[in-house]
Amino acid sequence: MTRPLRITLITVLTLLVLAIAGYFVADAIISSKLENFLKKEFPETVSVDYESLDVNIWSGSVVMVRPKIINRGTHTSKTNAEIELDTLLVDGFGYWNYLVNNNIQIESVQLRSPKLLYNHNSSVPKNEYKYSALEQLKQEIKVGRFNIQNGELHIKDIETDSLLLHTSNLTANVMGIHLNSNTVKKRIPFNYEDYNLSFNDLFYSMGDYEHLKMTSANITQDKAAFNQLNLFTKYSKEKLNQMISIERDHFNVSIPSLVLEAQEFGYKSDSIFYFKSPKVIIESPEMYIYRNKLLADDSTRKNLYSKMLRSLKFDLTLSAIKLENATIVYSEKVNADMEAGEISFTQMNADIKNISNTYGASEKTTLAIDAIFMARTPIKVDWTFDVNDVNDAFVFKVDIGRLPAPDLNPFSKPNLKVQFEGELLKTYATISGDANTARVNMRANYEEFKVNVLDKDGKDENKLLSAIANLFIKKDSNKASDDFREGFKEGIARDYTKSVFNFLWLSLRSGLISIMTGNGKK
Repeated sequence: MTRPLRITLITVLTLLVLAIAGYFVADAIISSKLENFLKKEFPETVSVDYESLDVNIWSGSVVMVRPKIINRGTHTSKTNAEIELDTLLVDGFGYWNYLVNNNIQIESVQLRSPKLLYNHNSSVPKNEYKYSALEQLKQEIKVGRFNIQNGELHIKDIETDSLLLHTSNLTANVMGIHLNSNTVKKRIPFNYEDYNLSFNDLFYSMGDYEHLKMTSANITQDKAAFNQLNLFTKYSKEKLNQMISIERDHFNVSIPSLVLEAQEFGYKSDSIFYFKSPKVIIESPEMYIYRNKLLADDSTRKNLYSKMLRSLKFDLTLSAIKLENATIVYSEKVNADMEAGEISFTQMNADIKNISNTYGASEKTTLAIDAIFMARTPIKVDWTFDVNDVNDAFVFKVDIGRLPAPDLNPFSKPNLKVQFEGELLKTYATISGDANTARVNMRANYEEFKVNVLDKDGKDENKLLSAIANLFIKKDSNKASDDFREGFKEGIARDYTKSVFNFLWLSLRSGLISIMTGNGKK
C-alpha cells in the first residue's frame, strides 16, 4: 500500500470514527438536555415520569414511552390534572435551533391513547389553572401539527368525586401552533392556523338537575356537526318534585343533528369572548316539558328575549338558524286530582334571523314559524324584536287555521276545569308590546262556540255556571259582514315573574274575550 493511499485511508477512517462518535455524543447531549429540561425547567408543581426516552438525531425524532404528567396546585397539594399516554412521539425536532437558540421547532407531536383526568376544585383560584404549567415558559415553541389519537377525557369534581364530563375516542389535530412567553399569558395561550376535532359518547353534567349526552361530534373550521344530543332532567318527575320546593321544568330534549357552519370563536382584545356562525341547522328536535304548578311559583323576574340577548356577557352572532321538523309538547299539572294538561306543536319549521347582540340599530331579530297545533291545526307566526331597544318592543303576528275547539280540552279541562265546543275556522292576531304592556288586534271566524264549566272535581258540567258564561258569548261570527268578528284590547299588563309565552297567552286570551263578548268590531 502506497503512503498516499495509507494516509487517505487513515483520514477517512478517522473521520468515520469521529462521525460515529459525534453521532453518539450528539445523541447523548440531546438526551441529557431533554432530560434536564423535563426535570428542571417545568414548575415545581409539574412532575414528568416515563419508562424510556429515545432520541434519534438523524430522523429528528423523540419517543417517550408510557409518560405520566401530573400537575399539582400551589393553592392545595391535590392533583389538578393528570395525563397518561401509551407513547409521546415527536418528529422533525430542530436540534440545531434548540442547541443554538434554545427554541423548539417540531414538525409533529403525536399523543397516542392519552387518558386525561382533570379535577375541578372550586376553591382553587382560576389563575392557578391558567398559568400553573405554562407561566414559566422560556422557549419559543413552534409545532407544525399536534395530533391526539384515541384519547379519553375525564373531568371530576374533586370535592364530591362526581363525574362532570367524559368523552372517548377523542381525535384532534391542530396545525401551525406557535407559543412563547407572551402568548401563554393570553386567554388562548397559543396561536394556530387550523384544527379539527372528533369524539364519541360525550357526557356532561350541567348542574344539580340536568345532564347532556351526545353520541358523536366532528368539528372543523368549516363546520361543527353534533349527532344525537340529549339534554334531560336526570331525575324522574316524582323524584324531582320531592327535591325542589319551587317549580322547575322537568324536560327531555333530543336533537338528532345540530350543525354550525363556518363557526368562529375567540377573545376580542383578549378580554371579551365571541362566537359567531352564519348558519345553524337543527334537524328534527323533540322537546317534552313538564311543570308541576302545585309547587310554589318561581318569583324571579323573567326577561324578554331581547333583553336576554342584550345582557349576554359575551358577543354572540348567529346570522341564521333553521329549525326543521321540530316537536314541542308542554304539560302542566295544576290540580292534584287530575292529569296534567297538555298542548303540542308538531311539524314545526322556523327560519330565525339575527340571534345576536352585536348588530347595529337597523338590524332586527326575526322569527318565521309554521307548525301544526294540537295535531291538526296549522299555525303561522311572524315575530320581530330589536335587541338594541331598551324598551324591548316587539311585534308578534299569528295566523291560526281551522281549530276544533275540543282540541283545546286536553289542556283546558285539567287545568282550567273548562271544556269548549264549536270550531274556530280562522283566527288572526297581532300583538304589539314591550317589557311592560301589550295590546292586541284580533279577528276570528268561528261557529257554534260554547263553554262548559266543570264542577270542582272536573268530571261533570256545572250547568248553572255554563249557562251564565254562555250568556255573554256570541256563539257565531256569521252575523258579521265578512264572517269575522274583531277584538281589541290594550294595556295588557305583563306578569314579570312569568315567561314571554305567558305574556303572549294573556294577550291572545284578552283578544278572544273581546271578540266573543264585545260588539264584534275593533
